[in-house]
Parts: sequence; structure tokens; C-alpha cells
Amino acid sequence: MPEISVQKKCAALTDLEPCESFGEPVGPLPKQTDKGFYSEGNMITGTWECEPGTMELDLDLTEFCHLVEGHWKFTSESGQVTEVTAGDSWVFPRGWKGTAEVIEKVRKVYMMILPA
Repeated sequence: MPEISVQKKCAALTDLEPCESFGEPVGPLPKQTDKGFYSEGNMITGTWECEPGTMELDLDLTEFCHLVEGHWKFTSESGQVTEVTAGDSWVFPRGWKGTAEVIEKVRKVYMMILPA
């Protein structure tokens, strides 16, 4: 029988590890770290952190996010600007394209659904 997976105190984790970039950097590559805690099939969950910087995104997945720290600004390919701060949740729909500017270091809890 499957059991519940928990990642406690996501905002206070100190064991995040360096990871591949979430997008293509515009300028210097911002430092990014991650700590996954569950995966099954095409679904992955964890906590991710990124230092200030800008990245171009072209997403081939769907991702639910909850920001536990920081300030992030997204500008879609069509020009729509969305800003999120600590406490906000959102979904990156599959196929979203645009820029992601980390204004203040961000830490998010995520669930990615990868293409089958």
C-alpha cells in the first residue's frame, strides 16, 4: 500500500543540492539548487531555490508551484506580466514561453508533470 511522502519545513531546508538550470540564462547563470522528495511515473515533486537572475523558459511540462520565499516576475511571449511573491501559488501550463526574472532569491515547492 502506498504511503504519504512528506518534505518537512521546505522553507528551512539546508540540504538543497546544485541542479541543472530551469531555463536558458540571460546573462550570468543564476545559482540553482533542488531537493526532490517524491517521483512516480511522469510526476516529480520537490523544493527548488534560485538566486537573482533572468532565464528564458520554453516549457514542455506542466508545473504547479508554491513560492515560500522571494519575488519572481514572469513575462510571457505575448507580453503578459505576472509577479509572484512568498505565499503565492501558480501553474506553468505546458507550452508556456517567456522570461522569468528572479528579483529576490526564490524558493518554491513544485510538482512537475512531464510529457508521457
